[in-house]
Amino acid sequence: MDEVVARPHPSPESLHELHREMRRLRHALALWEQLLASRHRDLVLPLDRRLKRLARLVGRVRDRDVVIELIEGPTLPRPAREEIALVARLRSRLRDDARTGRELLRVFLRSERDAHLFEGFRESLELAVRPGAGIHLASTLEEEQARRHEEAREAHRRARRRPTSVRLHRLRIQVRRLRHLTEVRTRLEGKTGNTLPPAIRRLQIRLGRLHDLDIVLGDLDPDLRSTDWVRSLKDERRATRRAIRESIRAHHWPKISLVPPAPGRPEPPTRRARS
Repeated sequence: MDEVVARPHPSPESLHELHREMRRLRHALALWEQLLASRHRDLVLPLDRRLKRLARLVGRVRDRDVVIELIEGPTLPRPAREEIALVARLRSRLRDDARTGRELLRVFLRSERDAHLFEGFRESLELAVRPGAGIHLASTLEEEQARRHEEAREAHRRARRRPTSVRLHRLRIQVRRLRHLTEVRTRLEGKTGNTLPPAIRRLQIRLGRLHDLDIVLGDLDPDLRSTDWVRSLKDERRATRRAIRESIRAHHWPKISLVPPAPGRPEPPTRRARS
């Protein structure tokens, strides 16, 4: 956050890193909250709400960066000669929106930093935990992962049965949440390597590509919507959605433990995921 606030025009990479670390921090904070004594949990909730608001603001600016990167990059179809000026005008508007969004974001970030948001996080680490919290940490992690795993599996099942745009978007969110949780868990347990099976990682990449195309097509100027360039984008979106549908119909959600217990540590008892 300090890096983004310090720069008049923070780079897309720094915003992406900030967005990702904010999500990871929220997942870690949710686990920490479960270990706290009940009288202290209400002290952490306002911090999480403030962080969630900031993460959403960063995400909105980040979406503009994604659209600009796609339009300027090599992965989208090139517009025809008579459509280049229209696409250039769209790119110019998006750049103005991204610049304005950065200025507003830096104001909000600076305000929360001056309001000692992260000092509040550090102070929360000094709060008393509930009795036996250290002993129950492994089972808390296992239970939280089981819940996230079940939510992702259910989203996959629903999308497999009827792969609508809404259900595919929900599946993307659940897979992302599961990934962030497993990243937090691997850090806590000192493991290295990939945290998700290859099939789920490939699915996440495809869902991310579909989401990026949805963002581009949802932010078009009216005079672009009937162009051949936009029709080619819609063709790619249909092809991407079709590939995702074929993938999820061909493969059931894996019933595996995504992060096995560390060597030498007894495996915690299996807990049924909460609905």
